[in-house]
Amino acid sequence: SRSEDDAFFSDGIHDDLLTQLAKINDLKVISRTSVMQYRNTEKSIPEIAAELGVSAILEGGIQRAGSRIRINAQLIDVSTDEHVWAEMFDREMTMDNIFDIQTEITRQIVTAVKGELSEKEQQALGTVLTQNLDAYEAYLHAKAATNRADYSKEKYIAAQPWAERAVKLDPSFAEAWALLTEIHAQAVWIGYDITPERYALAREALAKATSLNPESAAVKTAQAEYLYRFDNDYQAALAMHREAHAIAPGDARILLLMAISLRR
Repeated sequence: SRSEDDAFFSDGIHDDLLTQLAKINDLKVISRTSVMQYRNTEKSIPEIAAELGVSAILEGGIQRAGSRIRINAQLIDVSTDEHVWAEMFDREMTMDNIFDIQTEITRQIVTAVKGELSEKEQQALGTVLTQNLDAYEAYLHAKAATNRADYSKEKYIAAQPWAERAVKLDPSFAEAWALLTEIHAQAVWIGYDITPERYALAREALAKATSLNPESAAVKTAQAEYLYRFDNDYQAALAMHREAHAIAPGDARILLLMAISLRR
């Protein structure tokens, strides 16, 4: 994005695309953390591909102007350094349009590198997180804070009001409730808030997330984090992470959390 203020939004779209791609079986997707170092790089596509060990790279950009959003995306075959697919989307900035664009980009990537989508994968790509644009933006702000590379209480403290705003604007936003659960869990685990009120807020957030979308990978991850950080039940947490992994087999973050549970 040309605007630094919109960086959270482009990061969020990037994150959501990774989440979509992670649902596709037999597709290896590099984590967001690993690719962010190339945001302003002058390295060539073949150099980046060699460092990441990939056969294709998706690159693109996002611009917002008033009520419109423009997303351009190019899928590049690194063996030839040629475009396999490229498209520019210029739409009204509504939730339906944003998710439609993400689904179309994902479908084109999968078609180019893997072939046809299965019926189950087609259904998985049709998921709309929320219909409330302000709630979605608040959620992206919260994710941007929790995605920071440092492991500190400050990033969870910064994320909490945004996650709370997201669920206030859309009480049916399961993924936002799941993220809020994880934020509460970190407050207790890191130790900056171990009050009974914090425990109660975590239970409420998890119950909301679970009732809204129990088969979501994000919700199962939140359940695992609760088991890990509140109950210290690492075996149960690992089992729940494995359930999340079955839903999103390409999600590198879930693999990381499985590894953390295994370590314990």
